Amino acid sequence: EQYILQYHLYTVALHQYLGSRLTEYRYDDHFGGVFYLFLRGITPETGADFGVFYDRPELEEIEALGLYLCGK
Repeated sequence: EQYILQYHLYTVALHQYLGSRLTEYRYDDHFGGVFYLFLRGITPETGADFGVFYDRPELEEIEALGLYLCGK
């Protein structure tokens, strides 16, 4: 259950980093999302989607969390 918090924190950090490094950075163009691969769940018997988690948090959510955590 802590994966959601973890990838949101990493997304905020990456969003702020890319914003400081790329002059034309846009979240919608440069951030594709988050994948978690649970290796114990990925087997030929369970199928291609089992053991793979993907999410792409909304920009507003990431900006609000960044403002809360860093004041930026």
